[in-house]
Amino acid sequence: MVKPHPDYSAKKGALLVFFAFLVYYLATATALPYGAGPDYDAHFDGARFIYAEGRLAVLPEDASKLQFTAYGSTRALRPPLSYLVAATAAQGFSWTGIELEMLFRIGSALLCALTLGLIFAATNRYLDDRWLALGAALLVGLLPQFTFIASHLNDDSAAIFSVTFLVYCLIRLLREPAGPSLALLTGIALGLVILSKFTAWLFLPVAGLALVLFARPPSGKWWRSLALAGVGIMLGGGWWIGFNIWHYGWNDPLLFNIGKTLSAQFIKIDPDQVRGFAAEGVSFIDLVLGDYKNFVDETLIAAIGNLDWLRLRLGLPQYSLYTFVLVVGIIYVPVRWCRAVLLGLRGRSQTDLRQLLFNSLLLLAIVFQFFVYALYEWQKEVQVQGKYLLPIVICPVILFLSCVRDVSLSAPFRRWRPFLVFGSTLGGLRVPVLLVIALGTVIAVHIDGLRRFVIPYYDPPARVLGLAGFEPIDLTTTTAIASTSNLELTADDSGWHIRTTTKDSQIELDPSVCRYFQTNNLIRIHMHSSGPGTLQFFWSEGAGFADRMGESSTTARFDSGENTLMLAAGIGDCKRLRLDPTNESDQHIVLRSVSVAPLSITRKPYYFRVFKSRGIAD
Repeated sequence: MVKPHPDYSAKKGALLVFFAFLVYYLATATALPYGAGPDYDAHFDGARFIYAEGRLAVLPEDASKLQFTAYGSTRALRPPLSYLVAATAAQGFSWTGIELEMLFRIGSALLCALTLGLIFAATNRYLDDRWLALGAALLVGLLPQFTFIASHLNDDSAAIFSVTFLVYCLIRLLREPAGPSLALLTGIALGLVILSKFTAWLFLPVAGLALVLFARPPSGKWWRSLALAGVGIMLGGGWWIGFNIWHYGWNDPLLFNIGKTLSAQFIKIDPDQVRGFAAEGVSFIDLVLGDYKNFVDETLIAAIGNLDWLRLRLGLPQYSLYTFVLVVGIIYVPVRWCRAVLLGLRGRSQTDLRQLLFNSLLLLAIVFQFFVYALYEWQKEVQVQGKYLLPIVICPVILFLSCVRDVSLSAPFRRWRPFLVFGSTLGGLRVPVLLVIALGTVIAVHIDGLRRFVIPYYDPPARVLGLAGFEPIDLTTTTAIASTSNLELTADDSGWHIRTTTKDSQIELDPSVCRYFQTNNLIRIHMHSSGPGTLQFFWSEGAGFADRMGESSTTARFDSGENTLMLAAGIGDCKRLRLDPTNESDQHIVLRSVSVAPLSITRKPYYFRVFKSRGIAD
């Protein structure tokens, strides 16, 4: 019996992983609604321009063709890898007649499926174990947040892909000389990191250390390898830097200057509203080590899966599994160093120092990514989005599986190995029972998340709604108001008369108003406005107010003139309430009435019938 070459088997496995997950992600991309992914309009605009114009945007000349966010920014000023892939994929499948919003998702599905093929290849080359490589692909591929990223147009898919590609190249540099082809490939990977997203750039210092430590071109081929690496960088993403210099000058290769200019012109929010945790008087140490406002916990939850604009949380199995993987991966490196030092002192060193150093760099990448993310949250802006940590998702997974491999090679485990493997040695097929169980557990946890959380969220089961009578809140006086900010308010028999002075007008209601609210409520608001805007209602169990749609806030848009708004609010234990009447400045509003009705939500009853009775409507 002729066995296939190991490299051939690894490539075949990587391709199978790629195609299997590509099919799955295309299915989820088709099933999930447009608008579920964060910043969907902005991402769509970035890809749409390339799709329609066949080129990158040049600003400010193309400003009229682009959509600017409330911050005054546009995705045309970001590294364009994900949008280039999305636009190219959409062009290739435009003949299908599928709407463009869905066609663009093919790009993210493709990049994430390629990422998993690279994870399989990298882990197999690093640990020399196809079962562990499959485990790495499943752990990342079935991570809820990663699946969500693969199903929507976004630039996080490009960031994760480019860093994973670079880690794959670094592992090859660790295991083999840096020949010409590998030097070119590594250069392309470095260029793709530049072309992907700023969060991916945080891996570049660690990659530089790895290149210094492990890149060893064959004797006499240093300059050739360096030249090929430089060519690869230009092919992968350096050309984008050149494009920026050509259009914006030597002083703006990363588009920061033109970004500031356009932001000042198109910004729609008050810049003073964009503040970090430091503005709340919190130190960086308290934020991270003190877990201020559950910052670390919420970041971890968001990284694992707090989906659909942080509105769709999952369950204990999902968070426990991936927290366990992360904690074991982080602890593994210092434990290995302690063991290496102890064995060295005893003169029995059996440690692969190069691999231990590489593991240490992977741990450094995790720490550095989180440090910069936390520093940004502290100094610049509060956006507890764990997805910003996912570009280095391969690092904790490799460390975790390195720990699993070390445990499997330990003396106690080797004694039990014959009882934990089935298959035929002569046939060349040996299947590890524990790993099969572990892989099945990962799949089961993912299915559990889909069945219990994702599917009911987007395709909720039939419910029966019960609504009690509306009870009005007294608006003829201001006794229901605890405090106001950024507005002028008076009350008379016709209601509250409001004039906003900024775009961030707020009315905090008196705690006594909580008596109108139960667990679930329907709020009816009659109002007159001098212009269109967005009304937002917040509730809290005693802490600060958080803009989490459906979880602690709800919004409704209104037009100029008379409006009747209906808002659903699942308040729970009511302690504090806040009403932001509009997001526009210098707007005149008359709140004529605000009424609250308790809302009951129960499952639709199922009536078993064998025979259909006459005279009873279906």
